[in-house]
Formats: sequence, structure tokens, C-alpha cells
Amino acid sequence: MGIDTKYSAQINSSRRLFQPILLIFVGVSLFLLTSKGWIAHWKVDTTVLMIGNGILFLATGISFYLCSKALFHQNVQAFLRRVYSGMFLKMGVCIVSVLAWFFIDAGGIGKVPVLSFFVLYFLYTFTEVALLMRLSKQKKNA
Repeated sequence: MGIDTKYSAQINSSRRLFQPILLIFVGVSLFLLTSKGWIAHWKVDTTVLMIGNGILFLATGISFYLCSKALFHQNVQAFLRRVYSGMFLKMGVCIVSVLAWFFIDAGGIGKVPVLSFFVLYFLYTFTEVALLMRLSKQKKNA
């Protein structure tokens, strides 16, 4: 088994590991679509949460890609650079999204939607870390 074959097998494994993040995105989207009335009771706009869910999914996808590629680097500096880049990218995207939302609709922003957004952030982040830990263990055993 050559290096290229081994590397492509590890990339395919990381693609399979990304599926739970995709399931979270689909699950949260379906929940938001089917429970608009219940969520409106809490004075939360489901469109805003859908946009936030999409932003977090894209940011998590990019972060997962950077971190999973970092696992295959022999150079410690390259590994740390990719992991920190992924982490700061996702955090920065979230902060910019909330600030943009604030400047676009300052009167409509409330505590519950922002807290909901950050609950989604933590859900995506904990799932991403768990999946990367599993990928790291697979790399050690390979």
C-alpha cells in the first residue's frame, strides 16, 4: 500500500466521518421548518436561525477540512497552523455573523436567538472535535 493510496483512504475516512455533521445540519433544518409555530412562541425568527445554521454548517465544514488535513502533516508547525486556522475561522465567522445581524436589525436582535445560535455553535464544535478525535485514533492505528 503506497503513500498515495494510504492518504486517499484516510481522506475517504474523513469524508465518512463528516456525515454526522451533515445529519446535524439536516436535522436542525427540519426541526426549524416543522416547528415554526412553537419557535415563534419564544419570539425567535426561524429564518434567522436557518441562516445561522447554514453559516455554522459551512464554517464547520471548512474547519473540519483544515483540521483533518492537519492530522496528516508531519510538521508540527503546519499541524498547529491548520488547527488554529480552523478554530479561529469558525469563531470569527460566528462573531462577524452576530455583529452583521446586529447592524442590520438592531431592534430585532434578542437574547434567545443569539443564545440559540451559540448553542448550535457548541453542538457543531463538540461534534467536530469528537469526529476529529476518532479520525486521529484511526490515523494512529493505520
